[in-house]
Amino acid sequence: MSEELEQASEDLVEKSKASRAAARGPIGRIILFIQQVIAELRKVNKPTFTELRNYTGVVLGFVTVVMVIIFGFDFIFGQGVIWLYTAFDTTN
Repeated sequence: MSEELEQASEDLVEKSKASRAAARGPIGRIILFIQQVIAELRKVNKPTFTELRNYTGVVLGFVTVVMVIIFGFDFIFGQGVIWLYTAFDTTN
């Protein structure tokens, strides 16, 4: 499988070099770029629905954990600042 991808990539590079000589203008370069993007996207493995659901759960769980940690730090530092301003209040 990887040999096929390597061969396809090498063919794409050779085709790119040959096409670059023919496509000298900016429009030709844009067309070449789009062709290369489409060729690369054909090689992408798409996740199954189960994998997608699992990855989504992992990301949402991680974001929730980080959110709780940041909230905790914010609350602790906020309470510390409030304590500093009330403990050393000289207006009394």
